[in-house]
Amino acid sequence: NHLSTEYVEMVDPHDVLEYKANGVQEGVYRKLRLGKYSSEAALDLHRKTLQQARQEVFDFIRDSYRFGLRTVMILHGKGERSNPPALLKSYVNKWLPSMPEVMAFHSAQKQDGGAGAMYVLLKKNDQRKQQNREHYLRTSRAR
Repeated sequence: NHLSTEYVEMVDPHDVLEYKANGVQEGVYRKLRLGKYSSEAALDLHRKTLQQARQEVFDFIRDSYRFGLRTVMILHGKGERSNPPALLKSYVNKWLPSMPEVMAFHSAQKQDGGAGAMYVLLKKNDQRKQQNREHYLRTSRAR
């Protein structure tokens, strides 16, 4: 687990968090940001220590990728009552871009938790890539 609990740049409890790796299409990112993709799994970090959250985020992203999930949600909370405020939110914001499986993330829409949650877009794993290749090969032959 390479996720660090060293220095983190703190964010405000109400900040909107966003990240998009190079190569992510604007239309895909817009749909993620607007909550248009249904979440295939969720991780709730409420009442977790920093060390617990670190391990759970690492395991959750790795397992989700391994099982071929594409869109997941992390509920980190706003951290208004934590000391310092937004501690877990700040670390999740730091950790996710360092994980090669993560393509993009954005704070959730209000109905899904708003600034206390985020949508995460994961890369396709090798099995999903192969399924796509086979699907496009079949459809191109059918024409």
